[in-house]
Amino acid sequence: MRPVRRIASLSVLLLLAATAQGQSWPSKPIRVVVPQAPGGGSDLVARLMSPEIEKRLGQPFVIENKPGGNDSIGPDVVAKAAPDGYTIGVISSSLSINQTSAGIKLPFDPVRDLVPVAPMVRIPMVVMVNTELGVNDLKSMVAVSRARPGKLNYGSAGPTTFGGMATEWLMRLSGADYTGVTYGGRGILQGLVAGDIHLVFGGLAAATPTLQTGKAKIIAVTSAQRMTKLPDVPAVAETFPGYEVVIYYGFVAPAGTPPDIVNRLNAAIGESIQALTPKLLDMGNEPMRMAPADFKGYLARDLATWTKVVDLVK
Repeated sequence: MRPVRRIASLSVLLLLAATAQGQSWPSKPIRVVVPQAPGGGSDLVARLMSPEIEKRLGQPFVIENKPGGNDSIGPDVVAKAAPDGYTIGVISSSLSINQTSAGIKLPFDPVRDLVPVAPMVRIPMVVMVNTELGVNDLKSMVAVSRARPGKLNYGSAGPTTFGGMATEWLMRLSGADYTGVTYGGRGILQGLVAGDIHLVFGGLAAATPTLQTGKAKIIAVTSAQRMTKLPDVPAVAETFPGYEVVIYYGFVAPAGTPPDIVNRLNAAIGESIQALTPKLLDMGNEPMRMAPADFKGYLARDLATWTKVVDLVK
């Protein structure tokens, strides 16, 4: 019986130690690993939110950009960090695509090595075309491509990226004939303006400067319903039922991070989302607030969706 008592005593000590750690946290700056370069979609949202979260936690949020690997390098850094609450990271829907794509082998297990903390936003994509293409809606976009088979291109960061998969899914549903061209960084929008590519999926906030050139226009949004910000722009699903593509951004921590710390982070992030709701909506984002357990369920559903899409576009 003595060994049992020792184990029970040890468990109590570990629980007390974790509780004490949670109560003293945070006592220094928190590193926030973002999987995109400065100016990328997740970077913009994380930097917008950081000052609000800092107010609530009393410590700086230090952004550290780790782009590459279809947004997998950043989460890998987080997965391998100490689970003490001083390293968290941003993830996006790219993580679901990475888990389902046969061409990508992750150096970590997202389910085993990361713990969901809180979502930030859902972001419908906008479908943009070069104005010289002469189309105003999805049906004409499809018709023009069929009339010029093999002559028109769509741009993405790669065939297994979010934008690449989303475009290929639409190609399959609509019968459009566009050839994928891979671009790095923000060059994709420059290619659209130059007319080197004719069709691009992107976030509204990042696309706004491009739209202001007059060389590109939005013909659809990828959410199931029209966006509040763009009430006159139809959803893809209005023409091709069943289509819905929405990016999410959220925070994760290394597996083993004390629940007290995860819950405090979740509360601070949720309060920050509420404070920033008007600004986020103006940027074309849909604010999200969920408890850690609910966010975990959301991630599981997103993974199931992209598993089906990846199987479809293979």
